[in-house]
Amino acid sequence: MENLALTTLMLPFIGALVVSFSPQRRAAEWGVLFAALTTLCMLSLISAFYQADKVAVTLTLVNVGDVALFGLVIDRVSTLILFVVVFLGLLVTIYSTGYLTDKNREHPHNGTNRYYAFLLVFIGAMAGLVLSSTLLGQLLFFEITGGCSWALISYYQSDKAQRSALKALLITHIGSLGLYLAAATLFLQTGTFVLSAMSELHGDARYLVYGGILFAAWGKSAQLPMQAWLPDAMEAPTPISAYLHAASMVKVGGWHWRAASPTSSTTRSLKACFSL
Repeated sequence: MENLALTTLMLPFIGALVVSFSPQRRAAEWGVLFAALTTLCMLSLISAFYQADKVAVTLTLVNVGDVALFGLVIDRVSTLILFVVVFLGLLVTIYSTGYLTDKNREHPHNGTNRYYAFLLVFIGAMAGLVLSSTLLGQLLFFEITGGCSWALISYYQSDKAQRSALKALLITHIGSLGLYLAAATLFLQTGTFVLSAMSELHGDARYLVYGGILFAAWGKSAQLPMQAWLPDAMEAPTPISAYLHAASMVKVGGWHWRAASPTSSTTRSLKACFSL
């Protein structure tokens, strides 16, 4: 199962590298191939998890001493969200091969290596974010999704597209400061970045960690008062708007909150405060 999880995570990034150095006329073919391979590995991983008949499987991949920096957690909810983001990524990649052509009346434009490379990186980053068992890992993939969003919103290189991309990058990056605060506080209080350690938090530290995660969720999910970037993000090619800014990236905030909440015996007052 560990090999399947790592392969599912790494294939999109390997594919992005291959696409970047392939002839432009082959970029779409390589993009679809690696998106399909990632989907097959993802389905194999989900099958292996359910056959193992376990509640959750946690894998520690990178650690310094006793501190886990990066790991993966596979459970019923993460496999569901993983299926959604990877399978939709495959469908969007396939659709892009027909949309990004010189026969498109609204935007006659052949897809470039850059487009398919960033799309694959985004698929990989979403998979990593969903499976990460540490706040540090989630922070890494959170930032990668923001970078991919910037690159794909500005894809057409018009002045409006570039301004919209910069706005999206700045607002979502401001949101990510909450994750930096949450990760630092969690480590200082518990000596680890593992999400399950959030159950050990008490008092102000608990509010800081949950507040930081919620602030990051506001930015990425375009919630008031950080919603201004989302309408302008539609300057991206239509497949990107459908995938990044409707089906997957704006759901990242909700996923962060879900990933954190079950690990803590959060008090009623804390839940009420954040609900308001």
